[in-house]
Amino acid sequence: MRPKVTGTLTVQSREDVMRRRGGQGFCSRRVGRLRESAEKGASALFNGTIADEREVLDVCLGHLYVSDGQVVRSSTVSGLRGMVDKGRMLSYLRENLEGLGEETLADFVAKNRERHPVEPDFDPEERLACLDDRMFHHVFRDGEGWERFRRMFPDSDGTLRFSRVGLDRGVTQALIYAGQQFDWNVGSGGYRLFSKTDGTWTECGKVGTWIS
Repeated sequence: MRPKVTGTLTVQSREDVMRRRGGQGFCSRRVGRLRESAEKGASALFNGTIADEREVLDVCLGHLYVSDGQVVRSSTVSGLRGMVDKGRMLSYLRENLEGLGEETLADFVAKNRERHPVEPDFDPEERLACLDDRMFHHVFRDGEGWERFRRMFPDSDGTLRFSRVGLDRGVTQALIYAGQQFDWNVGSGGYRLFSKTDGTWTECGKVGTWIS
């Protein structure tokens, strides 16, 4: 729920605020603040709800042809690594995902500052098989890892990791990271951009960030 606005702004018209703040300059500064929020991941409030994120995730998993029994790492991951790499990645996303909004990007960074358990929020129907880090490293403890994995999880098409979903305030745009690994040197990951029209989420852009 959005916080209530208090103070003098509540009695001023939008035109008055724009005039006092300098019109277009105010809009530019707002975009600048959103960009700064994305760089720092410092947003205190999240856009949308867990249910909204789950809707986007379900559509994304459909694009990845994920079925019941798919193995997924038990915590979300953003795909962003380190402050330098993070800054470069955010710039890369701005340049290569046409239409990506700063609100969406800032929300993505804020939600993914920390890892979030996949269960139960993002798998309420228990369709996925979650592996924590300890179990994952046990399965892949040696060169026989993938053979062992396939014996233990015959219904899973490799392993999957995904992020929480960044949303704009109107919950009409979404950004998610997803990565899949099918063998030691067979895998890929990247970001997908979705838009919502007439209640339906549609993929409108994607960009890869790694391949093996």
